[in-house]
This record gives sequence, C-alpha cells and structure tokens, in this order.
Amino acid sequence: MLTALVNEISITQTQFDNLVKSYGAVGKYIEEDPRLDGYSPLIFPQGSLRLGTIIQPVGKDDDLDVDLVIRLTGKSPHWTQADLKRIIGDRLKSHGTYRGMLGDEGRRCWTLLYRQKSESKSERYHMDILPSVAEAGYTRVLNEVLSKAYSLDQAKRIAIRITDKESWDYRISTSIRTWHSSNPDAYAYWFADRCRTSRIITEGRSIMATIMPIGKLAKEKSVLQQVVQILKRHRDIMFRHDHDDKPISIIITTLAGMAYQGEENLVDALCNVIKRMESFIYKNERNEYVVKNPVNPEENFADKWTSHPKRQHNFFLWLDAVKKDFANILQSKGPQLRENLGKAVGTDIAAAVSESLINSHQNNIRNGIAKVAATGTIGTIGKSLNASNCFFGEE
Repeated sequence: MLTALVNEISITQTQFDNLVKSYGAVGKYIEEDPRLDGYSPLIFPQGSLRLGTIIQPVGKDDDLDVDLVIRLTGKSPHWTQADLKRIIGDRLKSHGTYRGMLGDEGRRCWTLLYRQKSESKSERYHMDILPSVAEAGYTRVLNEVLSKAYSLDQAKRIAIRITDKESWDYRISTSIRTWHSSNPDAYAYWFADRCRTSRIITEGRSIMATIMPIGKLAKEKSVLQQVVQILKRHRDIMFRHDHDDKPISIIITTLAGMAYQGEENLVDALCNVIKRMESFIYKNERNEYVVKNPVNPEENFADKWTSHPKRQHNFFLWLDAVKKDFANILQSKGPQLRENLGKAVGTDIAAAVSESLINSHQNNIRNGIAKVAATGTIGTIGKSLNASNCFFGEE
C-alpha cells in the first residue's frame, strides 16, 4: 500500500521532462549572457527535485515548486551581491517570454511563474533561481569530494556563496568570503549517504545514481526517499489551507535523514523515522529550538521558529498527527483502512491507491502469481489461486 502511495504522489516522467526542458532553456539563456563570459555559469536543481523527493501538489490548481541554482566559478572583482543579483534579473527581463513570467524579486532568488496559466497539470510550476559564486577550481574539488566517502570536512570544501538582500554587506562587499554560505551539493551528498542500506552496499550499487545525476529521473527510489515523500504528502494535506506556516520540507527531510537507520522495509522505516525524528531537535543556551544543517552545523533550519512561533507550534502539531494517523492506518483494514488513509494523504490519492492494489491483485491472479493464506488474505504466501474461481467483493 505504501509503495502504491509513493507511486501516486511522485511526479510523472512527463512532468519531470517538462521541468528539465524548461530549466535547461532558462539556464542556457542566462549562461549566454556576455557579462558572464569567463565565469562558467551553470544552472542545476537543488532541494526536492535534486534529492528525488519531489511530490505532486495537493490542489488541482497548485503548481510544483522547483529550486534552482545558477552558479558562477569566480566573478568580476567589482561585483557585490546586489550587482550579481541585478545581472541575473536583467537577463531574465531582457527575454520576451521570461519577462512576463518574472515574479517580484525575492530575498535570495528570482522567481519564474512558469506556464502558470497552462491547463495541463504537467506544465504548472514555478522556479526559484538562486544566483551564486564558487571559488576557482570548484569543479575539480567537487569531483574529488564526491569520489570519497562522505564526511563533514569534505562537505565544507564544496560550499558556495549566495546573494541575500538581508546581508549587511549586500551592496558593499565585493569579496565572496563575506557572502552568505550555502552547500546544495554537500546536502545532496549527505542525503545520498543517509539513503544507503546494507543491501545496497552488498550489491555494490551507488545510491548517488538516484540523487546526484541532473536531468535524469530515478526509476528506483531508496526507502528513505519514499519515507520523505510520504511525510511531505501528509504535511501538505494537513496544512493545505495554511501554506505560509506549514512545516518546511528541509526540516522534514533533515530529521528523517537523521532518524533513518538503514531499514529496508518501508513500513518499518516509516514507523521508526516518525518515532525518532523529535530526538534530533534540541534547545540551545537561549532556549531556542535547533534543527542543525548536517553539512553546516552553524546553520539552524528552525531559526524562524523564534520570530514565527506558529511555525514551531504547527511542526509539533504535525508530528503528533503523523504519529497517530499512520498508527491508525497500520492497525486498520478494509474500508476503514481506505478511510484512514484518505484522512492522512487525501481521499483522491487513497482511492487511486486502492484501485492500484486491486488491479495488481487481479493481474497477479491472472498470471498465477497470487496466493491465498489460511486467513484468506491475498498475497505471495499460501496456496495458489485459480483465476477462474476468483471473486472480488467490496473489501
């Protein structure tokens, strides 16, 4: 059931292809700006699209949220953060199509409301584009780091510097050493390392293949990726009328990654992650809640909880709800199971999951794969079923 749920809430190949095509075109246009000659500009995804944890939006009119980074290797010695942000913004404004899509300038990003008026669900998304600068030789260092086992010391070597309008030196400093630091490559590397299981290690497979490649949709997700997708779907349903103060994805993903202990069974993993997540939240000397960025321990992902107490309240409210809701789901069966699943992840998704399971059972019976246990449960253990004598009732 949980596997069928993940299949329903994951984006489709068509959606993914449209996203890649769109951000590739935007990136190419920015990269061709003559002012960026010599700085090897490169656009790439970060966040859920990069991690393989992106999910379908809840509302039929909602759009996908895509986070992108435009990274330069070096910059003009005279550019401040404000200069770089303006250059990227001016380039987008100079394009007839992108100019009409451009939203208000954000604190760190430029946002393109891409195909916002499209009637096709697969073409509704918005892109946040984050300007950044890396040190000279970044590509060589990145390849060197990714060839080694993950460690925090190695992760620190691939940090980048980003624009941030709230920085005190936003319009002043031309030295990137004083700019705000970010590390999307290292976070993806850390998350990939947390996804590893003993079976993956034994089989010699690289989990990096599901996370680090850019422009390619992973066909086989790790257990941790699926857990994060399920948790985010529950969050989206619970706070579908409160987008501003819902628990943010980076906190859910980070806590899930810390709580995951390599379980290879999706049910075990989900239950254990939900149970352990809270143990990775602590309070500092100022009595403020802290969720550490695993690749930059000085950054607190929960820093907004102090100024926005509703977000803190909603996170713990959600954590209690997700514990109760999935306990109810795993203890119920038949129509009650579908009802409880609908409350947690949406009635439309629950209906699609039920239909998917019924179709799967029917196909297995036709192919002689399905068996019936002594309890009457259809599965892969017990006596083989005769397809000509099968009957499907309401349940």
